[in-house]
Amino acid sequence: RTTTQAYPLHQFFSFHILKNRHQLCSANLHGGRMAEEGAQWEVEALALKKQGDTAFGSGDYAAAVTSYTSAISIDDSNHLFYSNRAACYLKLNEKSKALRDGEKCVELKPDWGKGYGRKAAAQFALGRFGPAAETYKEGMRVDPDSAALKQGYTDSKAKEKSAEDAKKAAEEAEKKKEEEEKAAEDDLLGDFFGDIEETVVEQQGKAVKKEMRPQEKFTNQDLGSSAAQIARILQVNFEWKNLNPYNVLQLDIDANEEDVKTRYKKLSTLVHPDKNLGVDNAKDAFDEVKKAYNLLKDEEKQMYTKALVENGRLRGKEVYKKSDKTESEEVIMAKEVMKVFAEIEAQRRQAEKMKLAAKKRERSMNDEEQTKLKEEMKFNKEFKAEGRQQARVDNWRDMANGGKKKKQKKN
Repeated sequence: RTTTQAYPLHQFFSFHILKNRHQLCSANLHGGRMAEEGAQWEVEALALKKQGDTAFGSGDYAAAVTSYTSAISIDDSNHLFYSNRAACYLKLNEKSKALRDGEKCVELKPDWGKGYGRKAAAQFALGRFGPAAETYKEGMRVDPDSAALKQGYTDSKAKEKSAEDAKKAAEEAEKKKEEEEKAAEDDLLGDFFGDIEETVVEQQGKAVKKEMRPQEKFTNQDLGSSAAQIARILQVNFEWKNLNPYNVLQLDIDANEEDVKTRYKKLSTLVHPDKNLGVDNAKDAFDEVKKAYNLLKDEEKQMYTKALVENGRLRGKEVYKKSDKTESEEVIMAKEVMKVFAEIEAQRRQAEKMKLAAKKRERSMNDEEQTKLKEEMKFNKEFKAEGRQQARVDNWRDMANGGKKKKQKKN
């Protein structure tokens, strides 16, 4: 009975041992094929790297980039491929791409000092000296004996200080320039009024409060028709001729406050758009009258305006003395008064032009920053696209590794 019971048990174990051996042999054969295929793509990737090294050594950096990129498409886990391609990109002055590869190299091999050197070199080339120094410092923690990392750190710190000093000097220079431009604008009339300041002070000292009522010589003045006034106010080169508000209102500088108010009412009524329906430029004439009135309402501006007119008349008298007397003294004085106002306006426009130029420089600097940002975004997009192209190879490689990558990702 004992023998009869043992035989079936022995037969049972023999059957399963043979079955397990068969499965093991099948697995070994399958694994051998996978290992052989895995070794094949590794060999191909290293062969492409060797091609890239040869091209780099001969100075054909573009060809080297192509070889390293092909190697990466087969094996994107090899830090050396990214390190070497980063060196190529730097040679080709494609600094942002070099930085990307340097960052990837550090990510794949954080305990390799040279990877930090690649990343830092790209940062240095991009003018990011502070971050470059920090990256070199990180690399020195991994490889404290690296002379290249130490020298890179020293150079980066020196450049960082130099850049900071240059930036500070540029900011101070720009600030000084802005202050000078502002001062030029604020003191637009400074040089000219320096000559007539005594006249203004003298007028203020002699000013006596008089009973304000319109003067007959102005109230009795015939202003003509609406059409005539619109034509006069908007005559050729009126933008320059109307710089003198007294000229617009047809008053002399001895006009008092009431004279100005009365004249404004009469002229504004004559040229008002509502009184001149169908006359397209009536509003323009009305605006010129209103602008002149508002200027003379301001006591300080009125005082300076009077001083400008008096200075122009004095200049006119001197010009008349030296002239051939073909024109009357009054005509020459009127021309010189107009020139005085034109000179002031020319200075104002020049100051405005300088201000606009400063703003344009600022916009240009901002545009350059935007361009750099767009270029980096474009590179990021291309970099991601390159990653998508590698996806097909990744699937094949996962099969070659027996699905190990996927399992690692799940863990």
